[in-house]
Amino acid sequence: MIRFTTDQLQTFVTVIEYGTFEAAADILGVSASAISQRVKAMEQLAGKVLLKRTNPVVATEAGQSVLRVARQSEFLHTEMMRELGGAEGSQSVAVAVNADSLATWFLSAVGELAIEDRIFCDVRREAEYHSSALLRSGEVMAALTSNPEPIPGCAVERLGVLRYRVVASRAYIDRHFPDYPAVTVEQLGLAPLVEFDRKDFGLASAQELLLDRFGLGRQELLTPPVIYLPSSPDYVRAVLSGIAWGIIPEVQCVRELENGELVELAAEPVDVPLYWQHWKISSPVLERLGERVYSAASREGVLR
Repeated sequence: MIRFTTDQLQTFVTVIEYGTFEAAADILGVSASAISQRVKAMEQLAGKVLLKRTNPVVATEAGQSVLRVARQSEFLHTEMMRELGGAEGSQSVAVAVNADSLATWFLSAVGELAIEDRIFCDVRREAEYHSSALLRSGEVMAALTSNPEPIPGCAVERLGVLRYRVVASRAYIDRHFPDYPAVTVEQLGLAPLVEFDRKDFGLASAQELLLDRFGLGRQELLTPPVIYLPSSPDYVRAVLSGIAWGIIPEVQCVRELENGELVELAAEPVDVPLYWQHWKISSPVLERLGERVYSAASREGVLR
């Protein structure tokens, strides 16, 4: 059985976080040679290369597993000290959350954890289709993901579905689709849209819905002008102000659809499943985190 020492695990995490053996040596107060020897000893124990000696260093696939375990060890040690410290103890937890959940319901859980439990969230904003990578490296302890398959060392439960609507303002419709509800492929190809960032999930699925909605058949993916706005509130404002069409969480556009300020371009919504993935360890802090997340999701009525 492979058993790394506490010093070795701490060294491994420090090397990854600071990028070089020299930087890790400065942080830990030892020589770069000592850092190198500790890593080599770990690799000999594991029988595998754990670090790519690039600049900055990068964990190999095997090293990712070691990194996750090392961070879990640090987390559990902190949790133990919190419990020994009594009611005044606090703890930080790193969580990956997609921007739309953060803008619509997740902050409620963050607030409860801080006020009621003295558990403070280090929120890493990451798209739901990409957050699993942060769990795999151990950079976060839990994440909202769209992947139902648990990554190694993690458990997963279904939270629900975040529903989106494909919408545009009335002024935008008049400007870009003058014969609406008749729309041509050429018009769709010239009409600007807004995306959150280059990891955004929505372009292909939304365009397919629009092509179906307007009876245009399946075409190759169009390449209209794209405006990138990596802020959920600003994304919504861009659509409301007629700058572009976009895909907005239903909860953020119900009133505007009802009063006619926004027009729904697609006949069907875009449903994105959300799962709660977390480290598979016995931890009262992680259990409480999960409880607060489920409670907020249910209470805010955002997820289906």
